[in-house]
Amino acid sequence: MSRKDSPKASKKASEKGKTKDKHAGKGAKKDANKDVTKAARKSDAKVPAKPVHAPRGQRGDAPREAPARPTAIDVAPEPRRNPAKSAAKRVSRAQQRDLLVAAAGRIQLPATADVVVCGGGAAGLVAAIAAAESGARTVVVERDLECGRKILATGNGRCNLTNLWLNADVYRHPAFVRRVCGEAWRDDVLRFFEESGLATCMEDEGRVYPLSRQAASVRDVLLARALRAGVMLAAGRTVAAVDTAVGTADGLAVHLDETAIGGTTAMLAARSVVVATGGASELAKGLGLAWVPTRPVLCPLACTGAPLAELDGRHAHARLSLARNGQELAVETGDLLFRTYGISGIAVFNLSRLAQPGDQVEADLLPELGLDAALLLARNAGTAAGVMDPQVARALGGGERAVRAAKCLRLAVTGLAEPNRAQVTAGGLDVVGFSPATLEATLAPGIFACGEALDVDGPCGGFNLAWAWKSGMVAGRAAAAHAAGNIGRHA
Repeated sequence: MSRKDSPKASKKASEKGKTKDKHAGKGAKKDANKDVTKAARKSDAKVPAKPVHAPRGQRGDAPREAPARPTAIDVAPEPRRNPAKSAAKRVSRAQQRDLLVAAAGRIQLPATADVVVCGGGAAGLVAAIAAAESGARTVVVERDLECGRKILATGNGRCNLTNLWLNADVYRHPAFVRRVCGEAWRDDVLRFFEESGLATCMEDEGRVYPLSRQAASVRDVLLARALRAGVMLAAGRTVAAVDTAVGTADGLAVHLDETAIGGTTAMLAARSVVVATGGASELAKGLGLAWVPTRPVLCPLACTGAPLAELDGRHAHARLSLARNGQELAVETGDLLFRTYGISGIAVFNLSRLAQPGDQVEADLLPELGLDAALLLARNAGTAAGVMDPQVARALGGGERAVRAAKCLRLAVTGLAEPNRAQVTAGGLDVVGFSPATLEATLAPGIFACGEALDVDGPCGGFNLAWAWKSGMVAGRAAAAHAAGNIGRHA
């Protein structure tokens, strides 16, 4: 027997043949995969993503697949933006506005309504819901092309809708607020939103937010509840005047300007009117109601007296004291942000409710440390960087000088900064002329007010929206009851 024909040689030849067959099979499979991929690309079909596997070694796990090598398509750079497409986006915004105008124009106002709510913001929507759910035919008249648009900007887009520690004492006119809201108004507000289908959560200092942390969630559940209750939302219209001397069974005439939606003017007869919009001075004059001049609050303060250019953009946890003619008016502790024009931050916003030009703000940038302790630390370290932001320390002169300046940084208030971005407007309808039980004007029966329309405002932290919700509930229910009384008398 030759060596070539031996059993051992035959076995090797057999194994070699199997190896060739195996490699040939892989090659055929690879060629087939190439054909499939080529066909998929040709037909613009998408290749399904590979499943993600758990680590090996666990019972029942499939072996991990090797990561696919990146192809030219995977690593291709992002294509440049097409100017024509960008222009199309700009056009689409204009088209979106046109759609809103068209939708508002399709709303056919009735000749009469039980309750007309002037303003479709936070307070106005809740007032409308409360009135409609009490059985009143309710119409909301809103100047913007959509109701609830201002809600989207609250809480930096997250909508801090209330606070767990509501207290009438933190508001302007606390005795009036207490009589309007009662003792359990926190529960009233939370129950209202729970019934509206909104999930909520709590963050620092008792602040309550929608669970989504999106203001759109609050706006959308309010709009949905209003529509379920049968409220008519008439956007794109401005209330020009309210006439109380109509001499008809309905009692009130609401005059509207519809030029924003391509119309002219219109008139809507009503049994009750709820004023739920800020800046309603002309309405107040026409109704003979007392008006407190409005001004923006909850905004930064313009100041002088510190190296603001060097401090711009730096933060500090500070204790702030506001004084006028040497008398302390208010104290706030919290985040302080230096800007070239002055100071900002929540603590500053709260002081802006009281601040006037000529007032003085004294800032302690090291409220957790006494002066002696801070000086000792700075001496031991040879620098103030161990007790404060190094950039702040340098701006204040460094070393012990910086420590002394940081413990008593005096700033002179020259006015409000960025008032157009203020979160709230102080002033409005004088609360003296309204019943706390119903929020009805004592000199103008059938006229109610709520929210920012009244001279009531509070600090940051959900307090202003809490007032809007609760006062809206009170005014809406009372307006519906007044309308029902009118219906009974004239039936």
